[in-house]
Amino acid sequence: MNPVRLELLKIDRQWYEQVKAHTDKPLFVCLGEKHTLNMFDVYFKSHGADEVESDDVFLVNYKPFEDAQRYGAELLEELHLVYNLWREHNLISVPCKEWNTDIVVPNDKVKTDAGNTAKALIGLYESFPPLRGHKIFILLSPQQISSIPLYEQWLFDWCANMNSSDVKIVVLEKHEGRLLKNLPENRHEFVLTGTDIASLMNNVAAQTAADPNDEENVLQQQMLLANVHFSRHEFDNAHVALAKAIGIASRHNLKDVLCTAHLLDAYVWLTQNEQEKAHDTFRTLLSLTGEGTLLSAQMHVNYGGFLLAIRRKEDAIDAFEKSAEIAKNIKNPLLEMECYRIMGQIQDGTFTDSQTIAYYEKCIEIGMTMNNEERQQSSLAYIATLLLKKYGNSKKTEELCKQMEQYLGADWQTNIQVPNMDDLYHSPLTSVSS
Repeated sequence: MNPVRLELLKIDRQWYEQVKAHTDKPLFVCLGEKHTLNMFDVYFKSHGADEVESDDVFLVNYKPFEDAQRYGAELLEELHLVYNLWREHNLISVPCKEWNTDIVVPNDKVKTDAGNTAKALIGLYESFPPLRGHKIFILLSPQQISSIPLYEQWLFDWCANMNSSDVKIVVLEKHEGRLLKNLPENRHEFVLTGTDIASLMNNVAAQTAADPNDEENVLQQQMLLANVHFSRHEFDNAHVALAKAIGIASRHNLKDVLCTAHLLDAYVWLTQNEQEKAHDTFRTLLSLTGEGTLLSAQMHVNYGGFLLAIRRKEDAIDAFEKSAEIAKNIKNPLLEMECYRIMGQIQDGTFTDSQTIAYYEKCIEIGMTMNNEERQQSSLAYIATLLLKKYGNSKKTEELCKQMEQYLGADWQTNIQVPNMDDLYHSPLTSVSS
């Protein structure tokens, strides 16, 4: 059996065990590490895309949480399109009513549309008889959340109004560093069984080796094997696999994979404490990325991280400045801001704060040029808190607070998240598996 499919079957078994044991809970919180949560997401998507036969309905909603009084309505709009197809397909054999999803706009006392969303979904079972006896599972995974407290309120209102055991909402939370701190009591939390990524990749690699003449499969195999060997500290084997991958990627002019292979090779050398070999590999890597591309900017960030690791702070700052310059030229303000933030934090704690403040102020300046969606995705609020500490009790503190309230909202200091470096670096593993 396909090893990925085997992992999904394990998740399927655990999910239905949880649902069966907690039928009265309208909200499920799935806890796990990043890679296991990604697998749970894949599990839901595979069911929702009809890749897997299922008696139940699986939906995944990635839409950003921006308006608490419209979030549920947007979810129902998508589901209504699906319902119309169901109805058209089943109308001959089973009488199906029109499904009314018109949501009453909440009054001033009700901050969200979650209650009406719950009632509309309960009504779906009355409109569509074939659905009776089956469940609806909805995974909420908003790409951004404009207000954590309002999102939590939406979940509270959902739980207060969902009186059917057939509809469940699921949210994902990292086991450590949880985002949602205030959730309703009538929820069920469970820890997702861990996935052995190294074993999974090894199995995938073995399967992709079925046709030795298929160089695309061999390339994927060697990259996956290199990651497995690296994770097990089998460094010589990792270098061998990467050399094969580099050869194939070079022949087919696959620049992204070629750079990824060199990047992982540099990490292996660094882990072996072979700094000069790692540095040589980074020089080769940077010569391959070209100028003025996102790949080039990301690789300069990785290079800066490497230089920090070998205690070459000034050179690291030069690398981050180069990345920031590229990001500006390709109009990627999110990456540009992160580069200046890192430079500010590198300088933080030195004898003078002037350079650190200058870098943080540059971040604020970049943030002001962003659109609202970019601003919400960025680490602007986090950087502003760092800058407030530097300003102390001064007029600049008051001015910065007013500025943040204007661009991020009155509750901008609530639930500030530390930036996730995984989004900034070009990961060797995700580049291969995606």
